[in-house]
Amino acid sequence: MAFNGTAGSRSFPVSVDGSYTYTLPSGTSAMFTTQKLSSFPAPVFGSLKPKQGVPRAKFTISGAHFGDAQGLGTVRFGKLFAEVASWSDTSISAYVPSSLPAGTYKVSVNGAGGADAGGAPFDVIELGPALSRTGWTATTSDTSPYDDGPANMLDGDPGTRYSSGRGQYDGLWIQVDMQQPQTFDKILLDVGSNTGDYARSADVYVSTNGTDWTKVSSIEEGQRVELISFSTQTARYVRIVNTANVASNWWSIAELTVYS
Repeated sequence: MAFNGTAGSRSFPVSVDGSYTYTLPSGTSAMFTTQKLSSFPAPVFGSLKPKQGVPRAKFTISGAHFGDAQGLGTVRFGKLFAEVASWSDTSISAYVPSSLPAGTYKVSVNGAGGADAGGAPFDVIELGPALSRTGWTATTSDTSPYDDGPANMLDGDPGTRYSSGRGQYDGLWIQVDMQQPQTFDKILLDVGSNTGDYARSADVYVSTNGTDWTKVSSIEEGQRVELISFSTQTARYVRIVNTANVASNWWSIAELTVYS
């Protein structure tokens, strides 16, 4: 479409009878060109990574001929549509629909022209029992002055958050004291509604005394809901150290949950 002399694209709904309406701003003009769906190359679903995760986690689909822009394209978990984060001709990133129960779902794609590209199975995993956080305390290297203290990540309310109050830097840390030794193998970090304030990369440590630390895992490509899995540990303290420099984003955590 050429809009006021500038080529570009716009998306708008098509009616069931095949007609469509697009209202131009007052005093403007446009020239439209249309393309039949049959003229799009057949989309091909290649691979899915990762093949398991938790609700709201990010995943990536690789393939061919999805379309340079999303257009009529969709990603579904069974009958549920997934939120699309990015779309290109060979790669789509999207998020597992929220509140999905554990189970195996078919992830399917329709390309930009609406044609079926195929799909693959994805396992929404069961995290197991969460440890009680009663009495736990949290400390941090940096804290926002706006009532976003570290206790918020342990309060069971996804509407509150801990925030660093400054851009992320290598060495920024959070620490949780579980008050007594606990046995666990997973930690879930959830940024809640602050979807850009996740740690891009971090190292995860545990300790029995708060002095001697053992590294048990790393975050390499962070996301808004980060599941950190590792071999079973028995420890009292958890420390997560940010290893990225992202001046444009604070580090925020709405909920930190530990699973056995």
